[in-house]
Amino acid sequence: MLRIKSYGFTLAEVLITLGIIGVVAAMTLPAVINNTKNKELETAFKKSYSQLGQAIQSIYLGDYGGSGMNIGSTTSNSAFKEFVNNMQKQYKQSSICIDGQKNCPLSIFPLETYSGTEGSQFINSNYNTYNSKTTGGSTYCNDGIMSITDGSFIFFDISNPEQETAGKFMICIDVNGWKKKPNRLGHDFFMFEINQNTGKLLPMGLEDTAFPEDKYCTLTSSNTQNGLGCTAKALSDPDYFKNLPK
Repeated sequence: MLRIKSYGFTLAEVLITLGIIGVVAAMTLPAVINNTKNKELETAFKKSYSQLGQAIQSIYLGDYGGSGMNIGSTTSNSAFKEFVNNMQKQYKQSSICIDGQKNCPLSIFPLETYSGTEGSQFINSNYNTYNSKTTGGSTYCNDGIMSITDGSFIFFDISNPEQETAGKFMICIDVNGWKKKPNRLGHDFFMFEINQNTGKLLPMGLEDTAFPEDKYCTLTSSNTQNGLGCTAKALSDPDYFKNLPK
């Protein structure tokens, strides 16, 4: 009678193979997950940037007739409130909470009663710098918040006369909302400056903007505003989001 030999793996060989697969997976899976998260941040950032640029231009041309905004230097200025209302019209079903406002719904916003001081405290407590240091000191984008239906948040900043950015009007975006990490400047939180004479949206970090890239977007800086100057680089460097510091 002809006997046919069957060949297979021993239990020891199977266990060794599974062990090797497990080691490889453990080594590669974190990198895959991190790359996926960073890609999601990049996609959300570019979408938010496009929407914001279109909204600002529409307001500049439609509401200001292309002749300059002149927002002012304090959040009590009626021109600032007018601009925020115009912004809300550009984003359907959005909600706003600005300096001096009470009864902001906590289901949407982090603060029920909003002020610049409380806005600063919120940002300092919930956001870190580009290289994961603690933010603090003079905080920007603390004069109002607008909630967008896609989960992102827009923060407004009107500089006080004593600030080095006096007279400038700036906007920050948290592309995935303050409830979702990483909550870090230059990762999911990006700053723009608005040229009030031309209506152009200027990515922070460009030459002549308030926070230059070489000082406010570095791996080694201990500056509490490090990351605010990363916006231009995030748009121009194709590998920016691949190389975000851990």
